[in-house]
Amino acid sequence: MPPIERADFDALLELLDPATMQDIVRMFVASAPDRLRSAEAGVATGDSAAAAMAFHTLRSGCGQLGAHRLDALCAVAERSAKQGDLAGAAEQLTGIHAEYERCVAWFLEHRWLEA
Repeated sequence: MPPIERADFDALLELLDPATMQDIVRMFVASAPDRLRSAEAGVATGDSAAAAMAFHTLRSGCGQLGAHRLDALCAVAERSAKQGDLAGAAEQLTGIHAEYERCVAWFLEHRWLEA
């Protein structure tokens, strides 16, 4: 399964011009590491609300761009954090990082990002 659902990505692209789509991809890729650091900090300090918010914010960009697996991983982590299960949220972090990297590779391969 590719990291980006092409049909969803293309549906958004139909509404936008390519330059705007490229800007959205760049913003997502630029902001995701900060969101991940915020989630990790929330988990590390026991701040489940901060962790949940960081996972939730990351999810919004995922759905928009068709990154469904990354969205699903963040959803599990967000639910865990909201329930106070920071260990459960932490368990998702490795998969979230890996899937985010797969998304970045897809954007590079399809020339939505420059190397």
